[in-house]
Amino acid sequence: MNILHLLSWFPRPDDPTLGNFCVRMIDALPEDCHSVILSVCDGTDMTKSFEVKEIPGAHHTHVQIYIRPPKINAIRKLKMLRMYQYGLRYIKKRFFEPDLIHLHVAYPLGQVALLWKKRYGYKYVLTEHWTIYQPQNKDVLVGRLKKKIVKIANNASLIMPVSLDLQRCMEGHGVNNRFQVIYNLVNTDMFRLRGNDMHGDGGKKRMLHISTLRDEAKNFSGILRTIEKLRQQRNDFELHVIHDYDAPEFKKYVEDHNLSDCVVFHGKKTSAEVAQAYQLADFFVLFSNFENLPCVIVEAFASGVPVLSTSVGGIAEILSPERGILINSGDEEALLQGMNQLLDHSQDYNREAIRDYAIKTFAAQNIGRQIFEAYNKVLIP
Repeated sequence: MNILHLLSWFPRPDDPTLGNFCVRMIDALPEDCHSVILSVCDGTDMTKSFEVKEIPGAHHTHVQIYIRPPKINAIRKLKMLRMYQYGLRYIKKRFFEPDLIHLHVAYPLGQVALLWKKRYGYKYVLTEHWTIYQPQNKDVLVGRLKKKIVKIANNASLIMPVSLDLQRCMEGHGVNNRFQVIYNLVNTDMFRLRGNDMHGDGGKKRMLHISTLRDEAKNFSGILRTIEKLRQQRNDFELHVIHDYDAPEFKKYVEDHNLSDCVVFHGKKTSAEVAQAYQLADFFVLFSNFENLPCVIVEAFASGVPVLSTSVGGIAEILSPERGILINSGDEEALLQGMNQLLDHSQDYNREAIRDYAIKTFAAQNIGRQIFEAYNKVLIP
């Protein structure tokens, strides 16, 4: 089976973690599913109008087209569309005739998938991760943008949202199509239970938080305010923070409120370093205002780590009392109580059972097989 993947979010030199979960899904597909990613982006210091590079991945090839960006945005959009047309011809000549297009995130690349469906008859499936459908973003998904996204979604042969909650949110915006929920995945070989030699520093319990630190979604400021209250009650913990982007305002808050002894910022880390951070953690904390199905919770489960999280998006579908604590979004008092409870009782959770659940539900090979079977449903009705 030959699959051409279009990623509205894909890793770029200036943002290497953007859409990396989409790439992980592609690499989880069975070996007899041949995958090529096609993307077009702005290049730097280019003398040519465009340049094509073939970048090998774990189980895919990424055909990356760099363009010399025009100064006028309308011309840039037209040039990018032309380059996707060129990229399709390139892939048909160099790799294969696609059996199916797999669109990851509806917009903006869904416009290309829809064009190819109308012009060439290619069917496409859609995996959706986007929080734009959530009620908190009701003022964003409006007007022409909403019409475009709903049209793209309704023309897909199958939609694979990463949670049932996301499916319901999409339906609430007028998406009326065939759905199959397929969760985010995790590499259970990398994210594992900690060994007996893994322990925190100075006997202190370790909380772990991993995110972009974009406060409108992740509400990290709420975590820091709660940590300040917790610090007034006890001094047997540390909050370790791994983050994609710099956050000087949060670092300043930590310094100004004398929290440097219990809040540690680590910046970006490799996947292997992130996996080790989970192994050192006593529990994971997420205080988001909105989510779909966060990969960080899935990774925590694979590492056998209990989770304290707000009940937003699809999180309630996977976070049961056996695996942690659910609280309402924005409830800092409940967050404080949850932190105290897990600081005192995180050792009472059955880490092996948490990991077993992750293996059954989110293991890469299982998710890859589900996607492959979904392809077959579309191609062989």
